[in-house]
Amino acid sequence: MIDELLRKEGFWSMPGPRNDIVLSSRIRLARNMDICFSAEQDSGLGIIRQSIDRFLNESVYGGKCSLIDLRELDYFEKRLLRERNVISLEMEESDKSYIIVNPEDDFVILVNDDDTFRIQVIRPGLQFLETYGIADEVDNELNRIIPYAFSDELGYLTTSPANLGTGLKASCLVHLPVSAFMNRIKELTSDFSKNGVNISATVSKNRAPGDIYQMSNRATLGVSEVDIIGHMDCMVNRVIDIEDSERDRLISESRLDLEDRVWRSYGILLFSRRISYLEALEHLSNIRLGIVLAIIRDKEINLINELMVSIQWSHLQRIYDRFFLNSAECDEYRAEHMKYRLRDQKE
Repeated sequence: MIDELLRKEGFWSMPGPRNDIVLSSRIRLARNMDICFSAEQDSGLGIIRQSIDRFLNESVYGGKCSLIDLRELDYFEKRLLRERNVISLEMEESDKSYIIVNPEDDFVILVNDDDTFRIQVIRPGLQFLETYGIADEVDNELNRIIPYAFSDELGYLTTSPANLGTGLKASCLVHLPVSAFMNRIKELTSDFSKNGVNISATVSKNRAPGDIYQMSNRATLGVSEVDIIGHMDCMVNRVIDIEDSERDRLISESRLDLEDRVWRSYGILLFSRRISYLEALEHLSNIRLGIVLAIIRDKEINLINELMVSIQWSHLQRIYDRFFLNSAECDEYRAEHMKYRLRDQKE
């Protein structure tokens, strides 16, 4: 099952609404059982496993789902799943976690992450409503078999107060190269925070390699799921309008500088012999912008999306079926892989 999951085409290489700016939309529902609120507690693990088996055998998804025990995966398989945003760093390091995978309906249920269950659905582009619809159906079926910890006053009870209430996190990955270039990210972060939306770098607080940022809702208590989805959709469209406006301005005022920046990045990736992951992301970001703005006309945006994922350490090891002895060796294969894929889009 792990091989099937890893071979599956990811959301990053599929087209979606406003995919020029929004790489993906994710809905995550945090749910707990009454008996255990943390994977750090040993009590209740047996009951959780029994509940998983019931879901696999009795739910409408039962024949389509598979259970992956993360203890049975090696370090690089778990790291690869994290590189694909399937599991969290905490799950990668845990010896008590599972994932329920449904390749047909394309959802996963994370078991014993921070919460007992986290239903996760990811779709390409801006698709909050469609993504939530799938997650909600899975949630109803899981709750039909497994009773949740719920309070009439507080809603769904979760390990983190930030998820209390609906337990819903709606997030998306957005590519904002021109807003970043124009130094507007700090302003956007402040303005959107006042409107209940976090904009954060994907790697660290002050670093957004490839100019990719995550937007997510802050409030989960005292609001409905539909209100959260509607508000997030509105806020993401505001960011899209801002980035579109900045791109138009940059083309109008500094087209030659922009073209030079794009083609320099393209040349570096075509002729590099060794390149780090972070530097590669920066150049892929420029090339992605160049494709969207028709500066580069013979490449597809989904190729760049796919490269942003496949040039990570564990992905490259799997592609070339070898164990890297050090980062320098990985950097060599990364450069070779991008060179090959940019010259010939076919695998």
